[in-house]
Formats: sequence, structure tokens, C-alpha cells
Amino acid sequence: MGSDTNIRSAKSNLNITGSSTAAGGLYDRVKIVGEGIIEGDTQCRHLKCMGTLEMDGELQAGHIGIVGTFSMAGNAQSDTMKNSGTVSISGDADIGVLTGSGTMEVKGHLQGNKIDFKGQVAAGGDCEVEVFKLKGLFDVGGLLNAGEIDIRLFQDSSAKEIGGEKIRIRKASLLHPLSLFFRPSSHAAVTAGIIEGDDIYLEHTKAKVVRGNQVVIGPGCEVDLVEYKVHLEKKKGAIVKESRKV
Repeated sequence: MGSDTNIRSAKSNLNITGSSTAAGGLYDRVKIVGEGIIEGDTQCRHLKCMGTLEMDGELQAGHIGIVGTFSMAGNAQSDTMKNSGTVSISGDADIGVLTGSGTMEVKGHLQGNKIDFKGQVAAGGDCEVEVFKLKGLFDVGGLLNAGEIDIRLFQDSSAKEIGGEKIRIRKASLLHPLSLFFRPSSHAAVTAGIIEGDDIYLEHTKAKVVRGNQVVIGPGCEVDLVEYKVHLEKKKGAIVKESRKV
């Protein structure tokens, strides 16, 4: 999993200051300060937006830095992305390392190596990475899959399925909001059909089936069935309708 972009060398740069429209192409650096529209497929080593950027086409970049709003109609591939704002990608996204805070929305599949984000992560399809660390909320239409999953829950979140080796879902501290838009809710919960992993700790999670070797069902959880191989612990305030050692 993950991006490994191999972008041909380019000497030209694309700079937009104020409000302007430009054609896609092969660039070394793309910099937007203000409002920019790029029409056509684009390759670059660095893309930096401070303001608003709309793209119509595919994007392949080494590094992407967003301070503001970025929306695109195609697929995106990047070694790294730091998002400090709102990103919306209509296609699939393959991002090696995603960091920052704000909103990251991918209508298709989201994959990469590591997500370490504060705010909202949404994927219409699957989200597959090696490490998924999130303070905030998530909405995954398919499978959320990572070797390590560490979630501090701020607001209601969901995935069709969650899978990983080590899974940690905890409620965030009510004293530390990320922003006016991402404030912890005392009623926040994760909803998933199936959660499967080796080492699982859950709080405030509603699931039909939880499967694992070492499983801890913490406060606020409602699980129909827990299947475990080694150990099961049910904390005070947890509801487990049925448990089975397999």
C-alpha cells in the first residue's frame, strides 16, 4: 500500500496569485495564493495552495500542502499531503503519508501508508493504510483496514467493516476540542458491522460482530456477538449479547 510517485523532471513552475485559470501539465512547483482553477491532468513535485484551488483532471505530486480549500474531479496520487483546511477528491486517492487537520473527503478509495490526522476523514469506498491515527470522526463506506488503528472519537463515526492487527477506539477528552467545528460529544459512538483484529480495545462502539484474540469491550459498547481466541474482558457499562471462545 502507499504512493511511490515517479515524476519526470520539469523546469517550469506554475504560480497563480489572485484569481486565474491555468492549464494542467508537467511542472516542478505549483503555487496558488488566492483562487485558482487548473484544467487538465497535472504532474508536479510540489503543490502548495494558500486559498482555493479547483482541479479538473488527474493529479500526481510529490508533496501537497493545503491551507484553505482544495477540490478535484479526478484521482490523486502523492507521496505526502499536509492538509490544513478542506480537501475533496471525487476519484480515488493514493497518499503515502497524510497529516494535518480539517476535513479530508475522498469519494472513491483512500489508500496509503500512514494517516495521522485531526478532524474528519471520509471515504466512499475502502480506506486501507498501515497506520490510521485519528482525533475526530470518520465515515468509511467500505472497509477501514490498517495494521494499527488508534482513534480518539469526537463525533459519531461509521465504517461497514473495521480490520487491523491492533485496534484502539476511545472517546476523546471533552476538554480538548479540535476547533469550533470538531468538538467532542459525550454521546459520540462508532457504528460498524464487523470489527476484526488481533488485539482489540473498544469504547462507545456499536457492532454486530467483534472477532479477535485479545478483546476488551469497554464502556458504552453494544455488541451482538464477540468471538475471541485467547481472552475477553467486558468492562462496566458494556453490553455483549453473546460471547463465544473459538
